[in-house]
Amino acid sequence: MIFTFSYYIFVVSAVFFYGIGLNDSTIVCDSIHKLALTLIKMTLTIISTTLACFLIQKHFLIPLRLIDFIPLIALVIYVIFNLLIESVIRLSINKNTAEFNIGYLIVLLALYESSTIIDSIAISIGSFLSFAIILPILYSIKKRIELVGNMELHGNKRSLILISLAILASLLAVCNVSWLIPGVLQ
Repeated sequence: MIFTFSYYIFVVSAVFFYGIGLNDSTIVCDSIHKLALTLIKMTLTIISTTLACFLIQKHFLIPLRLIDFIPLIALVIYVIFNLLIESVIRLSINKNTAEFNIGYLIVLLALYESSTIIDSIAISIGSFLSFAIILPILYSIKKRIELVGNMELHGNKRSLILISLAILASLLAVCNVSWLIPGVLQ
C-alpha cells in the first residue's frame, strides 16, 4: 500500500502523466490560501465515492458482467456525494466549494487501476495528493511570471504555466528510461 501510495504521488503524478486537472490547476493556482476548504471537500468526496463505487463494482457489476457501466455508476455516485458534502458545507459555513471534474477523474483512475479496495483508496489519495502538491509549485511559477510585469506576457501567462508543467513532467520522467535500468542491454 505504501508503494502504491508513493508511486501515484511522485512517480506517476496524476497531473503530469494522466493529465487530470492539468487545465484546472492553472486556474486554481490563483489563490492557494482560499483553497483549503475545497481540498478537504474534494478529499471526502473522492474517498467516499471510491469506496462506494469499488464495492458496487466488485459485488454487482463484475458478477453481472456490466463493467462497461462503471463510468456511469461512478458519475452518479460522485454527483450524489458531491452534492451532499457541498450542501453540508454551504449550510454550515456558507461557502462555495464547487469543483467537479478533477475528483471524478481521480475516482475513475482509482477504479480502473486497482485490484483491491485498499489499492483503490491508496491510488485515489495518492493521485489527489499529487494534484495538491502541484498547486504551490504552480502558484510560485505564476508569481515569478507576474514579477516580469511585461504586458505581452500577461496574455500568455497560462501558456507559460503549461510549458513549465511540461518541463517539470519531462524532468520527472527522465529517470524512467529503459537504458538506465540495469540488465536491459544484456
